[in-house]
Amino acid sequence: MIKAKIIILIIIITIISAALIIFTPIEKTSENKIEEQWLKSGSFEIDKFEYMLGEKIFLSTTNLLPDDKGIVQFLRPMNDTHNMSYITIPFDGSEKKQFNALKEICSIDDLAGYWIVKFLGTQYEDINFKVIGKTNDWDDRTFESIC
Repeated sequence: MIKAKIIILIIIITIISAALIIFTPIEKTSENKIEEQWLKSGSFEIDKFEYMLGEKIFLSTTNLLPDDKGIVQFLRPMNDTHNMSYITIPFDGSEKKQFNALKEICSIDDLAGYWIVKFLGTQYEDINFKVIGKTNDWDDRTFESIC
């Protein structure tokens, strides 16, 4: 009688364990995946706080008014306390145009660190983001110094 109760108890525990294993969702995560989290300032926004080498940084505008005029200035890190202007892009809300900004970089050190996006000529707050000095799993490019 006791053996039967023990066997039934073991079977019940096995069934419950199997059900938990089968029905528990398994999340596949990548160590190199960075979550999207839109950062906004006025009519401007970027899609993440952190980027890896090789990822594109998209600066979007929503509801840019015709009177909105100024300059978007990207400041790249020089060291822990100083930044320097990387690129400036004028904007005019009355002219709806697209732009791509690409500038050669000497090394990873020119990219990695905390960046600042300023909106000169507006009251918009700065947007801050970080570039991490490594690539995604899917990116097989090497970023070697060109200078």
